[in-house]
Amino acid sequence: MAGVALQHPASPARRDLGLAPILEAAGFNAAGVLSARGYDALVPSAWRTSAQLPGARAAVVLGCGGRGFGEALQRALEADSSEHPVDRFTARVVDAAADALREQGHETRALYYWERRAGEFADFVALGRACGLGEPGRLGVLLHPAYGPWISLRALLLTRREIGPTSPDADFAPCRKCPAPCATACEGNTVGVERFDTAACLSTALTHAECRTACPARRACVLGRRHVYPPALERRYRSAVISAVKSRS
Repeated sequence: MAGVALQHPASPARRDLGLAPILEAAGFNAAGVLSARGYDALVPSAWRTSAQLPGARAAVVLGCGGRGFGEALQRALEADSSEHPVDRFTARVVDAAADALREQGHETRALYYWERRAGEFADFVALGRACGLGEPGRLGVLLHPAYGPWISLRALLLTRREIGPTSPDADFAPCRKCPAPCATACEGNTVGVERFDTAACLSTALTHAECRTACPARRACVLGRRHVYPPALERRYRSAVISAVKSRS
């Protein structure tokens, strides 16, 4: 089964694991699965199963597409926190999902996109691509077939439960013939055909008021336009993204 099908609320990855009630209520509506070997091939040594959960059989990549996560966060206690509300809400939800798997008898460990291990981060875009949640685009983010650039991959579950892996859709190549309105809309000329200039994006975001609260290039993408975040939610996400990029520099 291709991972792109896992955007559906009744997706086998979440239903079969018994995690749907936990994840869907919090806006985690996209999931894909990698074998332990496939996962280990894509992450730094400190992130591998041998270091984090010896004997793990699968890695579940958890993401949020569209507005559901932001709307759930607004209702959550973490919404009023002045310190990393997105991360704190994510950790509470995903930790609960890991606990549910442990209660089923499957040792499980949660890992998060913001974690630096042995000085390195994992490439969540590469992990999302490998399990079929989309393709990297000119914007430097994963592009989902339904949600376009309005998807965030937030966490992993390494588990000793055997779960069949999902795979990319070989026919999904969103930027191949696109006229790239994202490049025209970008205030900092950061969007290129071959690469996205992350350093220039951060510099632009710090100097252009509009880019601190929204991304004109992202909003210009032709994919997923009905899933664009409301302005208030985009401001929150944009602030979190800028902080994350600054932490990696």
